[in-house]
Amino acid sequence: MIGFAAGYRFSPRGAARMWHRNATVARKTLLISLVPRFIEGLAYLLVMGFGLGAYLASVRGIDYVDFIAPGVAASTVMFGAILETTYNAFVRIHVRRVFGAVVTTPLSVGDVVVGEYLWAATRGTIYGLVFLIVMLPFGLVHSVWALAAIPLFAVGGLCFATLGMAYTALVSNIEHFNIFFTAILTPMFLFGGVFFPFDELPGWAQVVGWMLPLSHFVEATRDLTLGEVGFATGGHVLVLVALTALLFPFAPRRLARILLR
Repeated sequence: MIGFAAGYRFSPRGAARMWHRNATVARKTLLISLVPRFIEGLAYLLVMGFGLGAYLASVRGIDYVDFIAPGVAASTVMFGAILETTYNAFVRIHVRRVFGAVVTTPLSVGDVVVGEYLWAATRGTIYGLVFLIVMLPFGLVHSVWALAAIPLFAVGGLCFATLGMAYTALVSNIEHFNIFFTAILTPMFLFGGVFFPFDELPGWAQVVGWMLPLSHFVEATRDLTLGEVGFATGGHVLVLVALTALLFPFAPRRLARILLR
């Protein structure tokens, strides 16, 4: 229990310094990194929403494009946060040795990792916000509740940031991320309720679907953009918070053993 609690030890001020460091470095390339994710999300929206939507008129009684748009927004946040705490964090740890240099200052490993979490969540939130703005002229935002999607993006981004960093803390070769993206992220993207509901699937498939954090993130985002907010929406958010709390201490503890040995 003591070891688990140690993963939560960090200085908010130190974490903010690490966040600021990453934000300063990324400021010059954020637009370049944002464009591919934006184009990819927009392509899914146009091809699946307006293309397939011409043949599949509605899902759950709503237009198909209205169904998938919030799911694509949520998945954009996920990929934005995950990319920051996988490939980018790996380079900072093992190639550029940024983590090793920073922990020689008064900042602790916990400060550094939490700063990474916060920056990844920030990046994911920016991605989601841009996509949400793009949804407006298409008439895909149906409620003022959509404003609450912005803090939701931060919660979801933080959740996926801890997931990505947990995996990064385990690997020593950048090629290992092929396994993570192929075996974990791609199935979660395809079966996370972005493109189709899994309510009518076999019971085991529904159980698997609801075990995926993206499913809860997508449903909460969809509730907000459609204005169908209820207790279930809060339940989806609580799942994201609980998973974040569970994963939060893993990377600081693991990386402390690597960086401080």
